[in-house]
Amino acid sequence: MKAIMFLIGDMRAGLFHAPMMRGRDCEYLDAIYWMHDVSMLYTFIMWAVIGGILAIVLVVRFVLPRPSLPRMGELEKQARGSSISSAYYRANRAFQAAMRRCLLPGRLVKVSGSVTSLQLLVLALILGYLLIFSLVGIVYKTWITPVANTNLRNTRTGFGGFADRVGALAYALTPLTVALSTRESLLTLLTGIPYQSFNFLHRWTGRIILVQSVIHTFGWTLIEGNFYKPQPRVYVDFIRQPYIIWGCIALAFVCFLAVFSLPVVVRCTGHEFFRKAHYVVAGSPFRAVLYDRLYLGACWAHWNQLACWMIASLGIFGIDRGVRFLRTGLIHVGYLDPYKGFGFHAAQSKVQHFHDEDGGVIRLDFEHNHDSWAVGQHFFLTFPALTIWQSHPLTVASVPTAHPALARHTYIVRARRGETGRLKTLALSQTPPPISKDTITSPKTTPVILCGPYGPSLLSSPETTNILAVAGGTGITLTLPLVLAATSFPTAAAIDFVWIIRRASNTMWIADELDVLRRRAAQRHVDLRIHIYITQEAPSQSSSDAWVTSLPEVTCCTEREEIGAHSSPSSPAVSGNEKPVSKGTYQHSLILSERPSLDRIVTSFLDARVNSAYRTRVIASGPASMGHDLRRVVAASNDGGKVWKDDKRWDVELDWDDRMG
Repeated sequence: MKAIMFLIGDMRAGLFHAPMMRGRDCEYLDAIYWMHDVSMLYTFIMWAVIGGILAIVLVVRFVLPRPSLPRMGELEKQARGSSISSAYYRANRAFQAAMRRCLLPGRLVKVSGSVTSLQLLVLALILGYLLIFSLVGIVYKTWITPVANTNLRNTRTGFGGFADRVGALAYALTPLTVALSTRESLLTLLTGIPYQSFNFLHRWTGRIILVQSVIHTFGWTLIEGNFYKPQPRVYVDFIRQPYIIWGCIALAFVCFLAVFSLPVVVRCTGHEFFRKAHYVVAGSPFRAVLYDRLYLGACWAHWNQLACWMIASLGIFGIDRGVRFLRTGLIHVGYLDPYKGFGFHAAQSKVQHFHDEDGGVIRLDFEHNHDSWAVGQHFFLTFPALTIWQSHPLTVASVPTAHPALARHTYIVRARRGETGRLKTLALSQTPPPISKDTITSPKTTPVILCGPYGPSLLSSPETTNILAVAGGTGITLTLPLVLAATSFPTAAAIDFVWIIRRASNTMWIADELDVLRRRAAQRHVDLRIHIYITQEAPSQSSSDAWVTSLPEVTCCTEREEIGAHSSPSSPAVSGNEKPVSKGTYQHSLILSERPSLDRIVTSFLDARVNSAYRTRVIASGPASMGHDLRRVVAASNDGGKVWKDDKRWDVELDWDDRMG
């Protein structure tokens, strides 16, 4: 409380933007003092509310029931479908299913992007809170006062208090905006939500700060340029003051960040320029710190009575960068290399390029001695041979090992412009040109620096669930290790592996891993189906015949079960384009020249494939449009009332790789 009153006293000491007034102007002064006192209290109340919400979420995380390994007798009951969950567990799952049905689908996609209704609801609550506390506690009154030694009159209103209110709230929002953008997120530690899920709120709180800054600037420009007399002398004296100049500089930085964060601008300038200019990851750390100091320093110089919020923002920024360096050091320093001794050792990765008409795909394979990661997590990779000032988030396509010395990394990257384009050039350098467009170049090595791992574990729970893994293109890096890990032990749950690619030759990216899945399905009691959709090749163009006939033989055969053999609700089925193979509990099918219907894939899996003794998880990665469609169909597949009755068919959870927010 003493700190709050100290800040209020500083605000009173430096709040005036107008000449000193006397006599009857005291009523206006009292109103201004009171509004600024309330503004300071509202900024701290806002953070008390944020802290309270985080505390509640943290408590709820520990109170909610956690799944545990079933006992020996319960396994048989689950297999027969006669196991009844506790009322507490069913109530929790029913509530989550009901919330998913309402809050999982995306809304206002053209405005907000591919985000959930829950994220939009949180944004609406933030906007509503800020709107209410920007308007309450304002004195809505006008004072007309004479100007000494002239026949002019000043117009004094509560608009100045309102302009300073939104400015103070913009200062208080700055640490939250910085915290929402950090990779080493304290919010993730408290809530368990991946850092990338906060990107949406980070962008929109930044836009809110922009709007608040514009309103604050417009308010005082109107007051000093129109309400106060005589003009233009009052406004000229006002705009020349150093703190006003710094305020204009801060506004220019906010406008720059907002404009160059727009998706259309990012597409035109390139994502790397955005990252460098926006200080999040790429670019020189020294440039990044300088840029932050320019923006936050300009805010500090504009109104140093509110420097506490800038100090907090710089503290969050510094902690984030410090932990990143620490993570990298723990991975690359501290073990003995037989050739280089102790010190910092970059991993040496094989770089292999797969040619296709879309620019090709790069596969990275290397082993490095460090602590393991979890299935579904990703690392930020830096390629010193290209530049040390950029890092890219890439999901590990391999299954983590128990021993750190045997940690084997695999990454699959689509070669585009920028860093991945230069990585492609590196992979093709000093290698003979390919004989045809679909041939594979020989591997080349390059040093790699890792930072991570980040993201949630997809198999952290001991609970058995049905799994529908859906991937588009290089999104296979998320679902492939999941299916490999899920099929590494016998399970009665259904597992479907759906991969949507453009060409049959794309299967060569993970040819060895597909062979592993086929062998496991043949040797173990695993209910596995693999469906590969090829969307841009006609049957005559595809080389899938050779791929299908080269499958290893399995002695036992079962009746074929089709899922997702149709492209869309409006398209006719093209069963002649499907090349199915059914062997034991393993089945795969290739569907050519069709864009699959995700609605049909999900509903067919739920209706025909799932083991009703377990709930279902849909785990997917791919284009944003795929995420939007999956959110809609998975939301419709949830029913809280039926889950309360212990019908697990209607308890469907979606894990979407939302790394780009």
